[in-house]
Amino acid sequence: SDVATIIPLDFPGAPRVDTPDRALGVSLEQLQHWELAASNPAFLQQAGVPFAFTTDGLDDPGNEFWANLRAAVQRGLDEDTALAALTTVPAQLVGAAERLGTVEAGKIANLVVVDGNLFAGDAEAEIELVVIDGMPYELEAFNRFDPEGVWRASWPGGSGDWALSGDAERLTLTVDGQAYQARAQGDELILLPGAEVFGGGQGLARLSAYHRDGTVEGIGELPSGDTFVWSAVRIRDLPEESADEQADEPDIPPLAWSQYPAGAYAATAPPPQVDSLLIRGATLWTGGSQGRIDGGDLLIRGDRIEAVGRDLEVPRGAAVMDAAGKHVTAGLIDAHSHTAISRRVNETGSAVTLEVRIADVLDPTDIAIYRQLAGGLTTALVLHGSANPMGGQSQVIKLRWGENAGGLILDGAPPGVKFALGENVKQSNWGDEYTDRYPQTRMGVEQIIRDTFLAAARYGRDMAQAGRRAPPVRRNLRLDAALEILDRRRLVHVHSYRQDEILAFIRVAQDFDLDVAAFQHVLEGYKVADAIAELGAGGSTFSDWWAYKFEVYDAIPYNGALMHRAGVVTSFNSDSSELARRLNTEAAKAVKYGGLSEEAALAFVTINPARQLRIDDRVGSLEPGKDADFVIWSGHPLSSFSRAEQTWIEGRKYFDVELDAQMRERIAAERSRLVQKALEARLNGDGPEADRAARGGPPTDLYAACVELYACFEEAHP
Repeated sequence: SDVATIIPLDFPGAPRVDTPDRALGVSLEQLQHWELAASNPAFLQQAGVPFAFTTDGLDDPGNEFWANLRAAVQRGLDEDTALAALTTVPAQLVGAAERLGTVEAGKIANLVVVDGNLFAGDAEAEIELVVIDGMPYELEAFNRFDPEGVWRASWPGGSGDWALSGDAERLTLTVDGQAYQARAQGDELILLPGAEVFGGGQGLARLSAYHRDGTVEGIGELPSGDTFVWSAVRIRDLPEESADEQADEPDIPPLAWSQYPAGAYAATAPPPQVDSLLIRGATLWTGGSQGRIDGGDLLIRGDRIEAVGRDLEVPRGAAVMDAAGKHVTAGLIDAHSHTAISRRVNETGSAVTLEVRIADVLDPTDIAIYRQLAGGLTTALVLHGSANPMGGQSQVIKLRWGENAGGLILDGAPPGVKFALGENVKQSNWGDEYTDRYPQTRMGVEQIIRDTFLAAARYGRDMAQAGRRAPPVRRNLRLDAALEILDRRRLVHVHSYRQDEILAFIRVAQDFDLDVAAFQHVLEGYKVADAIAELGAGGSTFSDWWAYKFEVYDAIPYNGALMHRAGVVTSFNSDSSELARRLNTEAAKAVKYGGLSEEAALAFVTINPARQLRIDDRVGSLEPGKDADFVIWSGHPLSSFSRAEQTWIEGRKYFDVELDAQMRERIAAERSRLVQKALEARLNGDGPEADRAARGGPPTDLYAACVELYACFEEAHP
């Protein structure tokens, strides 16, 4: 790769897993990150990605940076690459490679003088001198006195060989086998030998001296008060101690990684594409003109459905799956999801944010994708939250677990946008500090939408005339999106609750001829279902949510059935990564509340949301020519006792309940290994709590719990 990256050396300490309760709060992904974070530079080097280092995120850069860099080298990072990440690569990134980054004639005299190898495991190596623009700056280590070694001391009437060992603050002076205390402060040496060394009787003598070019000279005083001049010269280093046992080799994980994403249920490779597969003898809920077929056959060829019926002929070379007693439906579709959004769901900086895009912040590592596959979900409309009257551009995705962000996108799905009405956008429930942003009333919400469309229409006219007789027009991404809506090239999905605001928006849509795909939530839709149907819009509602805030007090569980009977294309959505795992039983509530047929109820989470998203030519039913997105259920798909045994997307099996059981065993074993490793590391002092306590920050577990709690709340009430 030619694209350089800037990477931090902010490696985590061992997580707290010393009790079972604390360990529950540490995910496998966190444990893996802790183990492998120091290997990240080596992975990038292995992949040929140029990179520079940053101190960002370090609490104590002076100490942590070099310690972590040595750890990265120990994990396989080449020393030359490490040096480049500190010199030539950052020089290139800032466009100063001709002046900085190397020691060459004609370049700026920026130099670093080091005592030892800073990249090796020699933790004693220190920077002594820094030269900036030719000006030397001496650091503490430049004049630091290293007293370790064997010294030949001389004083009036005697001499002897003395040994000094240990660090500067806690030295040991050894004379004729007898140990005494000593210490070094800067270039001053202080010794406390016994007076008997000098023939001075009982007690301790006090000696001080200053270091000068390999010698020390100073004054000594005996317990009697007599003083004398003494000196010493270093004659040799201390002999290296021979360890009885070989030091344990560090437990360094191999520089290999074949899982994506990190954490539990990671994929090691994309699921294979079937060539030809015949599913035989199942109850097929086609969702199309063939209705429900008992003892039916489903033929898959590649990524498409080739045939649906009974007693289909087995193609040559086709795999055959006996599905007697099983039920098969099309993959479930969620028409209102916030799954797979990286970090925050709302852009609250402005009332109109049509320029922001979900496609730019898709997070394919969200574990909710896998969990929803386990509930039979295959397709979702991912939306921003409801903070803005005119929010961001939405994205239809397929839950292709193990793909990157681009691999989630359903190519060819008509683009959409999220609008919102009601309490959220006028900020009535945000708190007293949110009273300045326009609009603050439902009337203002309607008006800002109209104003934006009028501005977009004028912008479009100016753009069309630019370059002829008119001056050029500055590109406006916000109005570009608004123009797409006016041209019916972008579908509108509008968050709504009350009948008055629904009717107000219907008038706006009629005035500007908007293509409204669906009113989202639409909990009073049953009151104005005829107007929604006349507009040609859908209704994507909740099955049985009500009274969770003031503007939904009139919500009823019969809403979906009543809109359906009025001719509104109706779906049940999740608005929740948790609820999206059980959309099949959400659909079943339309049978209880409204008396719909089982087929009509199942359509609320299959073909109807596909129609709202204008992708019903590809998904939503089991019909020839459509994508091979289907679910094999253990029993009746509307039963709470049934579960999805296999979930397929485009002829690839992304979830299998038997494979899931095997993965759980591997996950448990890997987690156990890492917990034991983390326990050992913490016993050896590797953990972030001491540093965090010194900063006065919150305990790690409490902080993480608060972050997770906030995320859960925002997900449920975006």
